[in-house]
Parts: sequence; structure tokens; C-alpha cells
Amino acid sequence: MCPVRRRDFISMMGGIPFLAKTGNEPEGNSPGHAGGGMEQGGEYGLADTPEKRRVYTRDLLERLCTDIGPRPTGTAAFARGAEIIRKEMERSLPQVEMDRYSFERWELIEEPEFDLGGQYIETYPAHGSEGTPPDGVSGVLEKSGSGFMLVDPGSGEEKARITVSQYGRAIPGYRSRTDPPSPVSFGVGKQDLPLLENAVRDKTPAWLKAWSRFIPDDPGMNVVGRLPGRRKDEILFIAHADTVYSSPGANDNTASVVIMLMLAHAAAGRSFDHTLTFIAADGEEYGQLGAKNYAEKRLSGQTMEDIRFVVNLDSLTYGPNLWINSEQEEVKSIIRDIHDDLNIRAVPRFGGSDGFVMDSAPFRPSGAQAMHVNSRGYDEKTLPVYHRPDDHAKDVPLDCAEIGFRVFDEFIRRADGL
Repeated sequence: MCPVRRRDFISMMGGIPFLAKTGNEPEGNSPGHAGGGMEQGGEYGLADTPEKRRVYTRDLLERLCTDIGPRPTGTAAFARGAEIIRKEMERSLPQVEMDRYSFERWELIEEPEFDLGGQYIETYPAHGSEGTPPDGVSGVLEKSGSGFMLVDPGSGEEKARITVSQYGRAIPGYRSRTDPPSPVSFGVGKQDLPLLENAVRDKTPAWLKAWSRFIPDDPGMNVVGRLPGRRKDEILFIAHADTVYSSPGANDNTASVVIMLMLAHAAAGRSFDHTLTFIAADGEEYGQLGAKNYAEKRLSGQTMEDIRFVVNLDSLTYGPNLWINSEQEEVKSIIRDIHDDLNIRAVPRFGGSDGFVMDSAPFRPSGAQAMHVNSRGYDEKTLPVYHRPDDHAKDVPLDCAEIGFRVFDEFIRRADGL
């Protein structure tokens, strides 16, 4: 039997589907709505001490991850989380809006199953993957690159694809919809690799099932907050607020959203030359839908060129050592200097990407200095819970959240002077 029981499966999928078409979505603000700020009673002191930041981080993680759970894009659960984030932005920022769009949503509608010669294998189908027929698909396994495929033993036709997690137990991947449809894709854990390899050798019969559906014109929403500066040049922060359907997403990426909210609270008590924009993006786990939608609006509104810096905060609590991807030497120098000047007890790592990665990729036309930020350091503890049901709020390393806040709070100050 599958260890993910039906009540847990329903919770993982976000409960009752989001009913925006019937008017049951939470109302957001229109552009330019004054929510926080000094004249509105904004709460700048929310993040002004390490202890307040610890309390704030733990509280929001509990509210978003523990109380709600997984928040995949388009679900009622995501809408509830977005409403919490909107209200948090309004506590300090003068302009907050819900940036809405529609998309074709993928939904898993029954627990997946993987039987290998009578033995249960934990599995999660890829988000966006086509489903199997009602009676599943059967065949034998063959090796395929770093994974496997299920093939018909007579015809050799591929029936399903199987990927192996590099970090630990089974996780879902992501597959974009294709025409003609691609074979259904399943994820398994690395602990089951020997079983699958033996099954290839022994031609062990395998059977997999996953029912899914696509729902047209479903609602997506980004939460966007702005702090106008003395000029239109802009520093843009983005952190995705959605999770995969299998995880409450405390490290990926709720903690980063909380860090971004604390940056907004701290910034709202100061004045800047640059305008600051903070985006809690939807749909990152499903092809960066929210970031793409918002970037398209900036392009059509001819304001994309105002953006001077794009900072994508993605999983900042996997460890204390920030993993910075940027081609801009100026950006790298700022990060190094901040660590030295503030005596941050961590060592930033620099990757080879240009920084336009995942949710920052749609902003490439801005010509901005881009940075994609992840983290490493507590790998044996944090990476195995990536996209897993046990990515819990209580296990988020708060020292990593504090490092993320301190580094990027100071980054805002220094970038504003450029």
C-alpha cells in the first residue's frame, strides 16, 4: 500500500480546488493602493532586531507551511497563502497589488502507484506530466541515461519514464505539456536504484498508474509590493511563493519569501533613490508562469528598462553559504564586501550562470544586473527534504534566514548608491 494516505494526498494537493471562476478568490488591491507606509501606520519595526526576525520567520512559516501545507499553483491553498503574503506586504509598503493571470492547470487526482514484481515503490508523477490510462501501464524496465523507462516487452514501445532523485527519496519533477503527448514521467528515490537495476537485469514485470487532468483558464496570481524611490530606476526582488504538490515547501521556497518580506519591512522605514519592487511569484514550479506573466506586463507597459537589478531568492536556507549566480563582477564584489564588512560567518559561493535563471529569466530584456541566489552548507540535513512532504517549518535553519536578511538588507543600501 502507498504510505501517502488519501487524507494526506488531499492535503498535499491543496484541498478543495480554487474557485476563482465563481468569484471565491480573495480580493487583492488595485495598482497604487496605499496599504502600509508611515502615513498608513506601517510597521517598520517588524524586522529591526535579530530576535524579532526569528519570531517573525517562525510565525509565518507556521502559518504558511504548517497551517496550510502544500500550495501548488492554482489551488485554494495557494490563494490562502497569497492572501497572507499580501496582508504582510501591506503592513509596510505603500503600493501592493495582486497581479492576476490565467493558465492551464495540471492536477493529480488520485494517489500514484508503482508495483515492481509485487513490491511497492514510492513514486511521484511529474507536475505537468500526462497521466496513465485508468488501468495503468505495464511492461519491463530498461536503463535510459541516468533513469529508466518502462517498455512493452513485445513491441519495445515506451510506456513511461522514470527519473531518480539525486538527493534522497522520491520527488516529482516538472514536464511541460507536448503535442503529441510525452510518456508519463515518474520520480523515484535513489534508495530504490538497486531494486530498479535488478529489475532491468531480471526483466521483472512493472506496473505504474497516475491519473491526472488539465484544467483550462485557471487563476494564477503574483503578489507585488512597491516602495517608490526618488527616481524610477528599480531594484527588483522575486521569490516564488508556490510549492510542488508533494511538499509544504518550508525551505523551497517559503523561507525565502519570508526573508523578502522582512527586507520590505526594513526598507519601508528608509528612503531610497531606487524604487524597490518585491514579488512573491506564482507558478515557479510549473514553468515560471507568474514571473513570465509579470515580465510580459512590464514589457508591454514599457517599464522593463527601468529595472537595474534583478535578485531572485530561491531556497536561501539550505545552508549558511549563499550560492550566487551572476556574471556581474560588481554584484559579486558587493556580496563579498558585505560578508567581510558585516563579519558574516559564512562563505559565499559563485556559480557560472549569468543570473537570469528560473524566475529571473523572463527579465533578461531589462539588461539589468541579475543574481540568482540559492544556498548550501547543511546539505545532509536540508537537501534530502527538497520537494518532499517533510520539508517542515520547524526544521528551517533560522541562522540561514538571518544571514539572507542581513546580506540583502545591506545589498539594497549599497546597490542604491550605484
